[in-house]
Amino acid sequence: MKLIVGDKKYPLQEAIQGATLRNLYVLKVQSGIGIKSLRDAFKRMQDSAPKDGSQADPLDFLEDEENLLALQAMVWLCKRHAGESVTVSDANDFPLSQIGFEAEEEPLAEDPTAARTDTAPGEEPAAAIS
Repeated sequence: MKLIVGDKKYPLQEAIQGATLRNLYVLKVQSGIGIKSLRDAFKRMQDSAPKDGSQADPLDFLEDEENLLALQAMVWLCKRHAGESVTVSDANDFPLSQIGFEAEEEPLAEDPTAARTDTAPGEEPAAAIS
């Protein structure tokens, strides 16, 4: 999943997993949110997506104070992970309309039942002939 802030896209999961101890300490001191709360909020956000494929209303997620703090933490950690030198408050000085998420498409697994096209029907593949 990517976090979109303004015109930049940040890899959210990598930023959370790659958070330094210093960044986690600063985040806890400045915002009161720790890594466990951040992880739990991220999980709640993923779980709140409708199962029928329709779009979730992001305002439902932001109704809870802890989720709002977690989103601010995600924005800051993503910016820090990208090498930006910003404070927690500076990182979050964006209109809500410029913050969003983008789901990453999972690569399609090759269908093992798909017909092979490198051999004629009834022929053995070249590598299998002894």
